Amino acid sequence: MKKLMKKMLMLGLMMTVLLFSGPVQAEENVPVQEEAQTGTISISVEKFSLGEGYYVEPVQIPIYTGDTGITVLNRFLGSDKIVWKSNYLVGIYGAQTGELNVPASISKMESHQDFGDAPTTETALAEGLTYPDRLSEKDYSPMSGWMYSVNNVFPGYGLDGYTPANGDIFRLQFTLWGYGADLGQDFMGGMAPINQTDKSDLTKLLAEINSSSKKSQYLQDTQFKTLYDQAYKMMMNFEATTKQARELYNELKAAIPVVTEPVSATYHTHIQNVGWEEIWKTDGVMSGTSGRGLRLEGIEVKLSGTEGHDLGIRYKTHIENIGWENDWKADGVMSGTKGRGLRLEGIDIELTGADAGQFDVYYQVHAQNFGWLDWAKNGESAGTAGFGYRLEGIRIVVVPAGEAAPGSTERPFVTNN
Repeated sequence: MKKLMKKMLMLGLMMTVLLFSGPVQAEENVPVQEEAQTGTISISVEKFSLGEGYYVEPVQIPIYTGDTGITVLNRFLGSDKIVWKSNYLVGIYGAQTGELNVPASISKMESHQDFGDAPTTETALAEGLTYPDRLSEKDYSPMSGWMYSVNNVFPGYGLDGYTPANGDIFRLQFTLWGYGADLGQDFMGGMAPINQTDKSDLTKLLAEINSSSKKSQYLQDTQFKTLYDQAYKMMMNFEATTKQARELYNELKAAIPVVTEPVSATYHTHIQNVGWEEIWKTDGVMSGTSGRGLRLEGIEVKLSGTEGHDLGIRYKTHIENIGWENDWKADGVMSGTKGRGLRLEGIDIELTGADAGQFDVYYQVHAQNFGWLDWAKNGESAGTAGFGYRLEGIRIVVVPAGEAAPGSTERPFVTNN
């Protein structure tokens, strides 16, 4: 009996190390404010041990000063989607499907003297879920739970101790058997690990592709689409070798089609009570808020698709208590103020460079008490003056010179002076 209790204590300690630890508190899902972006990481949430593929496919996301693995997960998945208990991650709401197909290589793993044989699809389904609305530790097997790896290494400490670095490949993975042995984790005195194939580079490449604005165009290429689908199958394949993963990585990378990207404006705003939008908007999608009465306090604008063109963009804003800025800001530099709570009231935007005459920039603002005004063009003012009204939203598009305006251009600016 004492021997069994000693083993159970050791297994419990292993799971505490494997699963997320740290001062975890379920916070409101609030965007990061005023923190500097320090880079990007590739991230995915995987259920390969259940034969269910990805919960979240690989993508690239920004990281910020002061981030830990916990803050990244809370922001990426939403803290309301994560179940915490004491100091580790217990489960994720909505990650369960019940469509198990346990890989044969896991079912062939060695048995455990306390927990019996390795799970099959049938025995895992019989074990079932602890809660019907989430995927949690001890679901489908007494040795299951969530683990994470960084650059193909399981750190062995909680996510509060992980400081994300630019370029990291962060994979949140569900282990079904052996407290990570099925994922390739090797613990002293633990089960012999399987699936030690290094698929980190392939994960990062898929994240780059999935995060690219050109993805839909890439997938129109038959050869690329075939290799892309093969990459997803290989990620799930517990029998794949590191050599096979490397070869497919090289083939998929070489097959990425050359896509000519149209020139477009990309922009985001600093919003009262929200901070900087994490996602940059483009092609006339609104940046800001609607129906919330929140002022814009700053804006950053840049161009994409300018390869082969001598083309830039500059802009200046009319700011509460300041008026029009004296200097134009350009190519992603902030226009407006920071930490002063001053509203934007108007904006001028124009293209620069030798090829500026080949394109037109149109922009439209949502102004307090007026709603959406008409579209301004090529340096004209948009917004209001003399009313003290805030801007709440903006849309920006770049089109070939002479192309029809995206809407009415009659009244982009209203003055009370």
